[in-house]
Amino acid sequence: MKATIVNQEGQPLIEGKLKEKQVRWKFIKRWKTRYFTLAGNQLLFRRGKSKDELDDIPIELSKVQSVKVVAKKRRDRGLPRAFEIFTDSKTYVLKAEDEKHTEEWLQCINVAVAQAKERENREATTYL
Repeated sequence: MKATIVNQEGQPLIEGKLKEKQVRWKFIKRWKTRYFTLAGNQLLFRRGKSKDELDDIPIELSKVQSVKVVAKKRRDRGLPRAFEIFTDSKTYVLKAEDEKHTEEWLQCINVAVAQAKERENREATTYL
């Protein structure tokens, strides 16, 4: 897990493995390890466990509605370090290896989402 908090443009940058919850049917839930990179306006993730398996499906940060830690009640049922990212179309449930990493990811994602929205607003006003 590498976490460098800012890149050259002052944007948060963090990368590492997170587990993504896969809900196949109602009852079968599996966690799949994926390699995530937060950079610029996107949270990229790869289907595989390594950086090189490029099958990126980016989450556009400007489309993120909210990011929050999974509520305590649900945490007791085996979701200790999980957090959710809500976009217009999908909810991602992700899990870091421990509380400290969860905090780092949440912090970085929240800052990056705010910056992406700000940037989008700036660009929108430029064209008016």
